[in-house]
Amino acid sequence: MLNIEATSDFSSAEELKKAILRLVAFFDLFEYPLTPLEIRHYLDNKVAISRLSLALDELSASAGAIRLDSSDGFYFLPGREETITTRRKRHNYSQRKIKIAKKIGYFFNLLPSVKMIAVANSLGGYNLRDGSDIDFFIITSARRVWLSRLFCAGLAKILNRRPTAKHKRDRICLSFYAASDYLDFSNLNLPGFDPYFYYWQRSLIVLYNKEEKYQEFLAANGLPGGKLGTETKKSFFFGDYLEKVVKNWQLRIMPAPLSSQNGQDSGVMLNDGIIKLYLLDRRREFLKKYEEKIRPLS
Repeated sequence: MLNIEATSDFSSAEELKKAILRLVAFFDLFEYPLTPLEIRHYLDNKVAISRLSLALDELSASAGAIRLDSSDGFYFLPGREETITTRRKRHNYSQRKIKIAKKIGYFFNLLPSVKMIAVANSLGGYNLRDGSDIDFFIITSARRVWLSRLFCAGLAKILNRRPTAKHKRDRICLSFYAASDYLDFSNLNLPGFDPYFYYWQRSLIVLYNKEEKYQEFLAANGLPGGKLGTETKKSFFFGDYLEKVVKNWQLRIMPAPLSSQNGQDSGVMLNDGIIKLYLLDRRREFLKKYEEKIRPLS
């Protein structure tokens, strides 16, 4: 299988068309047809617009197996025109959810150690389901990830915005924190190619961004638009001590299903710089479905 990110130069027209087709096939898993500008964005802007337009025209006009359908400015797999309606509905749902996220995120952002807040797990952006909760990805200052989690999770609890088994719609899910000195996520990828995580990083909806931490995150992961940071790690004895106490306390009260998975799978990580609490990590499932979709093209 040819990895999506490996097609960097597109030296031939056929290589470019297969890269486009693989890209559209992946986002089809999430019922998300793509515009030409989005296709170019997810190809890291490594192809000229004129060349991309020609490739899309050829894919749309083709009668063979390697082809795409298009309508209303969107490109999608043959017979999947209904995904346009799904995308538009979810865009409306997402607008409501983003407004809620900004209101709650405003209070999180008041904490000096919270450096960036983004809505995550919305592959393609603004692709949230009506009944879903709202996943946050938060970057904190160095050595303050556990204190930041205590503040954010505690405040969300006070505001009655935490999801429960019965109530998830528009609730805030706080399952991913990273300290600013732990922004290289290469060790979080599944072995081999991890398309979900690859595009997860490109689909974040940034709500608040202090000191260009989002740009530092991009740089740490080799993504376009990145900018190396200049943060100086300052040592504050009381703050460092409190961070350690808060970390140990939170680990003690962590539900057993989560704490038992720490270090066993990339879905759950609990250390000094990463708090990742995805007990149900569906990336392997998405990878299998993606490989099935593109197998006829290989």
